[in-house]
Amino acid sequence: MTMRVLITSPAMLGHIHPMVPLARAIAERGHDVRWALPADGVGEVERRGIRAVAAAPSLPIGPALAKQRYPELNELPPADVPAVMFGKLWGAIAAPEMLHGLVPLTLAWRPHLVITDAAEFAGHIVAAEVGVPSVTKGFGPLLPASRVASAAREVAHLWRSRGLEPRPFGGAYDTLYLDSYPPVLQPQPAEHIAHRQLVRPHRDDGEFDSSAALPFPEGPAGTPLVYVTMGTVFNDVNPLRVTIGALRDLPVRILVTVGPGGDPAMLGEQPTHVRVERYVPQSAVLGHCDVVVSHGGSGTALGALALGLPQLCLPQGADQFLNAAAIASAGAGLAILPGEFTPEAVTDAVERLLSDHSFRDAAARVRASIAAMPPVEEVAAFLETLTQVPGPG
Repeated sequence: MTMRVLITSPAMLGHIHPMVPLARAIAERGHDVRWALPADGVGEVERRGIRAVAAAPSLPIGPALAKQRYPELNELPPADVPAVMFGKLWGAIAAPEMLHGLVPLTLAWRPHLVITDAAEFAGHIVAAEVGVPSVTKGFGPLLPASRVASAAREVAHLWRSRGLEPRPFGGAYDTLYLDSYPPVLQPQPAEHIAHRQLVRPHRDDGEFDSSAALPFPEGPAGTPLVYVTMGTVFNDVNPLRVTIGALRDLPVRILVTVGPGGDPAMLGEQPTHVRVERYVPQSAVLGHCDVVVSHGGSGTALGALALGLPQLCLPQGADQFLNAAAIASAGAGLAILPGEFTPEAVTDAVERLLSDHSFRDAAARVRASIAAMPPVEEVAAFLETLTQVPGPG
């Protein structure tokens, strides 16, 4: 029989891209999938052939909004901000908007299963209201228990508003946690999670026109390619400018992306061995790279590790400090924290990553760990066992 599966997530690309392969795998098994998210993400989901519903208005969800509403965040050291911001951003700001749209959708459609992104907390509430399981899918490292608990405190009143008793961790771990972080990297203990299922990280970040040439910088054949990005949210131009300046005189080619909302012109004229683009799907580029320099966001970090690429992490916020620490601890890369970020540090780090083969060897071990994780197709079949609706065939 066909299951009705409701997926809920933020509208940010870093949350949409990792969820798409699972959504497709479920749909390919013959189930009816609907994806509810803020309005600005609907088009991104529908372009991938998945039915999407706007459950909340478009909001400029991100660090700037959280700091505007909670100015105390500005007083914290950068590494301490994510622990506080997570609950404020995803619990206090995003969840009420999502719940408003999810309630009528869920009551009318009556899904058999709800799958939520690890930063989306309204889905668990509507799942409990209609009496169906809700599954949490991680997009990166397992978040510290205290961080998720802080979001749960922010949404407790939302549970009560629906006549429900608030759940520990906002219901995130009541049924199942889908863990997409390679075990060799996982930095957090998981005693608070009763049921955890690994799923190989894979992301759909768009298709590049294969008839067009990839936008690579010029340079002699065999010149190492360094890919530089600060992701799609943390796109402060200064880290990009400093990084380009630090690498420009090295014997490398440099490809820089400024994000869908950025403007390549903001980095000024560059020599021909430096190419600045707005956005290029990383899945099309990473296989050509020798080193990745990034903010350490989960999508970029895991995408590079899945190919065994060493990387330099320049964490700015969110889960990036967790990724940077895990990658450095595994020997698969280096990290430069905000207080240590200088051109000289960047130059030295990239030179080490290019010349010291131990980083590539360690990244290859992480790659093997990722390859051993169950693919989304297996996990999609397993999810059918959570409901009273038998799966097809």
